[in-house]
Amino acid sequence: MQKTLRKPVLAVTTLAAGAAIALTGCSSDSVDSATSTVKSAAASATDQIKEAVDGLDDAQAQEILRTAVDPATPADQIDSVVDVTDPATKTAIIAYGKGSSAAGYTPDVYTVKSVESTDKIDGNSAATVTVAVKSPHVPQPIDLTLTYVEVDGTWKLSGDAVTQLAGMGR
Repeated sequence: MQKTLRKPVLAVTTLAAGAAIALTGCSSDSVDSATSTVKSAAASATDQIKEAVDGLDDAQAQEILRTAVDPATPADQIDSVVDVTDPATKTAIIAYGKGSSAAGYTPDVYTVKSVESTDKIDGNSAATVTVAVKSPHVPQPIDLTLTYVEVDGTWKLSGDAVTQLAGMGR
């Protein structure tokens, strides 16, 4: 969905910026008014994008991820934070949680930096989540991009994200 919002947002912002440039030869009040219009259009566009990820913010995305990778999370609770449409996904995230924690990648090393809307996946709303992973082996955190999906009104770590995480543990 974010891809479809960017073009109208860009068009509105470009149009407003063009109006501000055209008014440069006019009075200072006209330029201030045009600048205000550009800022309002940009703020409105930002609000539209934020609304597209309704129900999933950085804190919630982080809680979902940390619960999913925590080896102490009971298997029956994994279903509430991971899309387990494919039963192998549940086994994979449990194994990843145990293995990664043993290697020093405990749940607290994952910090969500941003949540952005993306195209739907299998008819479900989806979001791209950027996560900083603090490695016990390198000085600076490494950014990782994971996909979350909204299944039956609940945001969850996608099966693709689990496959991505499990692949890193090999």
